[in-house]
Amino acid sequence: MSSVPGRAPAVKLPPQVESGRDLLLEDLGKLLTVEETLTKVVLPELLLEVQDEELRRAVQRHLEETRGHVGNVKEAFLSLGVAPAGKPAYGLDGLRTEHKATAPQVVPGARTSVHVASAMGTEHYEINAYEAAIRLADALGAGDVGGLLRANLEQEVAALQKLGDLAHRIARETVEQRTVDGRL
Repeated sequence: MSSVPGRAPAVKLPPQVESGRDLLLEDLGKLLTVEETLTKVVLPELLLEVQDEELRRAVQRHLEETRGHVGNVKEAFLSLGVAPAGKPAYGLDGLRTEHKATAPQVVPGARTSVHVASAMGTEHYEINAYEAAIRLADALGAGDVGGLLRANLEQEVAALQKLGDLAHRIARETVEQRTVDGRL
């Protein structure tokens, strides 16, 4: 891929990922970046933005879980005999960009719906990444890696379920508020 739109690169580099193990390491690197970014940036920012107390508690609880996710992903790397190293997480970058572009365009009374939807999108992204990495770990016979990732996955699924439950209530409240104001 070229940095100039519509132009092919002058030099084509050989693929850097040549095996299932390499792909698993790429996935672990992406997961490490995601979990560290969530811990250090995304969730703390969201805690400052969220006005709904129940959503704030859910985000705070998941922030604490996410700190453990970082440790599990690092341990998975070490289990494979490799130093933990992050990789680009373009999906998370896109989700963050979308949230930052959308939230300011929404009236403050309805903004909580945007926050919960963005959080749910991030959970879906993480769940997909964990499931892919677990399948590779299992296929490689790396049961210890799979176990560490499954522990994180279980918490991600539970977080998504909690956010979904909150989203129902928040959506109803948003609709009721906008209806009272005379607009839908």
